[in-house]
Amino acid sequence: MSDVQKKKFNSGALIALLFLGAIVGISFLRIDLWIKIAADVALALVFLFIRRGYIFLAIGAKAFRKGDLDKAWPNLEKALKAGIDPDRRNMIGSAYIQQGDAARGVQILEEVTADPKAGDHRNVAIVTCSMGYWRLGRIGKAIGSLEELRASGYRSDNLAINLETYLLETGDLSRFKAIMDDNRTGTENNGLMDNRGWYCILTGDWDTAKEVFDELIDERNAKFPEAYLHGAQVSIHNGDVSQAVDRLGWGLARKFTLTCLASKEYFEHLLLGLENPATRGEFAAAMDKFSKEVSLCKEFPGFEKAVGFDENAPDALKPSKKPSYREQMAAADARDIDDTEKKQLHESDRDINTDVEDDDREPNTDLDDDDLAMAVSYGDTTPLADDSDNPDTSVSDDDDDREPNTDVDDDEDEEN
Repeated sequence: MSDVQKKKFNSGALIALLFLGAIVGISFLRIDLWIKIAADVALALVFLFIRRGYIFLAIGAKAFRKGDLDKAWPNLEKALKAGIDPDRRNMIGSAYIQQGDAARGVQILEEVTADPKAGDHRNVAIVTCSMGYWRLGRIGKAIGSLEELRASGYRSDNLAINLETYLLETGDLSRFKAIMDDNRTGTENNGLMDNRGWYCILTGDWDTAKEVFDELIDERNAKFPEAYLHGAQVSIHNGDVSQAVDRLGWGLARKFTLTCLASKEYFEHLLLGLENPATRGEFAAAMDKFSKEVSLCKEFPGFEKAVGFDENAPDALKPSKKPSYREQMAAADARDIDDTEKKQLHESDRDINTDVEDDDREPNTDLDDDDLAMAVSYGDTTPLADDSDNPDTSVSDDDDDREPNTDVDDDEDEEN
């Protein structure tokens, strides 16, 4: 669930209103028209100078969305130098951690945590910064910072997901179990559910793990790749290699960032070992035997057996397309279900794999259409290329990622 910030006094809106009031007031003065125009232009220029940080932010956001990181980073740095609020500084810091220089991201976020004016944004900065520590190999620092924040009484799903993930990675299962029992007080989001399923894999509770990942993948349509890796492990354990190949293939279509535990290369290597009929049995057995290493996306004894092969060979496997709503509806109709259930199924024409929107598992650094509109309003008329022609580096706010949502959201224009 995205961290919800308390609404505070909107200084940006006040500044805009003051300048607007001054411009309107000048129009009523009994002075020469050209003096009025000059005064209005001067006020507009002063306003733009004061708000220049948000202009650079808008331009950087637009470049980030288009995948032009060489242009994005310099403009985001100019925004930081000119001065922007803690919320936007958090967003830029998390963008660096997810897509760029983790050390720079940590530096930005540590400055927010030290800012006495940051308010509730300080807590978000600590949670996001923990991912930077993780990327830099300082997992002890990541755990310590979140434990300290949690001890202060602060709670959020983002904090819970990150802390649980780090504890699972370090193998501190007893501490994880205590944290998990305390965190499961409401609806379990996708990130928390994946952590619980991962814990079941590590403790050998494969029946519960199957229940978790069948729901997470087939019903909730998780958007982070780790869920598909762990789900494939369950399939392997249960002897369903074909399903494991499907799940790994579906996982490859998900967004991979620098804060993902998994990588595309790891998924592709596992698929290589499982698709090849000559290595499939031995490779699957190795994956199951070294399930802990696989869950951590690490190499394991037998990993090297995955080698290139003739993909057109008899019995070679390939991932199938993820079932659509209607395909699953047909399967449901084939079962003995009552008329009410059938009516509910037929009333919807959308995919049954409905995304759960409150389970962030990676920082939402989406620099969205509001930022583009802001850029245009400040005179940037560079057309936005079709997303299909550019790398998609945004993480939209309906992604069920694994870390905090520091999105520049729909209130952007209001706040600036």
